[in-house]
Amino acid sequence: MRALNRTEGNPADLLTVEALRRDLIGSAMVVVAERHDGTLVGYATGHATYETGHAEKGVYVGDLYVAPDHRRRGIARALLAALARAGHAAGARHLWLTAQETNTAAHAFYRRLGSKGERVMAFAVVSQDFLNLAAETPR
Repeated sequence: MRALNRTEGNPADLLTVEALRRDLIGSAMVVVAERHDGTLVGYATGHATYETGHAEKGVYVGDLYVAPDHRRRGIARALLAALARAGHAAGARHLWLTAQETNTAAHAFYRRLGSKGERVMAFAVVSQDFLNLAAETPR
């Protein structure tokens, strides 16, 4: 996870075992890929979502990462298939995948899965702006 954060230009030092236990374990789907010796080579996280436009449950894929020296071996596809199976068992009917605009390799991979690209802009209210919004008095 720290490697993905570094790759995407996010701080890697904020992610701790305590943070994962507090925020991820038990509240998200997490699948991992390991070598036969137990070395972790990839992971994916998924969260339940709902698409009102299609009136169906889905899985938002938060992270998908495979270590660079293990790519192009079907690991990412296997991770997404595991999330799809878990989601399907819970009633989901789609995966929601995102990638940074410049990550054309991810775009191509998602298209090979049969996904359709949608032109959307993602926004994140973070840090103090998030706290300010959360503190607003209900009207």
